Amino acid sequence: MDKTLIDYLKQIQDQRSPHGLRHPLWLVLLIIIMGMMSGYWGYRQLGRFVERHRTELIRRLEIPKARVPSYSVIRRGKDFNLCLLSFAIGLFPCTQFHTNPHQKL
Repeated sequence: MDKTLIDYLKQIQDQRSPHGLRHPLWLVLLIIIMGMMSGYWGYRQLGRFVERHRTELIRRLEIPKARVPSYSVIRRGKDFNLCLLSFAIGLFPCTQFHTNPHQKL
């Protein structure tokens, strides 16, 4: 059986403190990826993505207690190193990610 993106995201070890965690790391990262693929790049834009698609995210991802990650959870999740994320799930070589999108290659 082929693995899904969610299967790969679930393999990433969560380094956050377990105190007060409401959302699994895979869910936060998946929502960030979905938002970025939809053109929502900034923290506030990703927060708007979550609010705009709240009902559908809860239904499709079967989010317990109907709680979607907040803007601040997304902000902390987006700080997660995307190069490490891509390496961990084996999608892309790290050389494809740049910290400054306006930087010329």
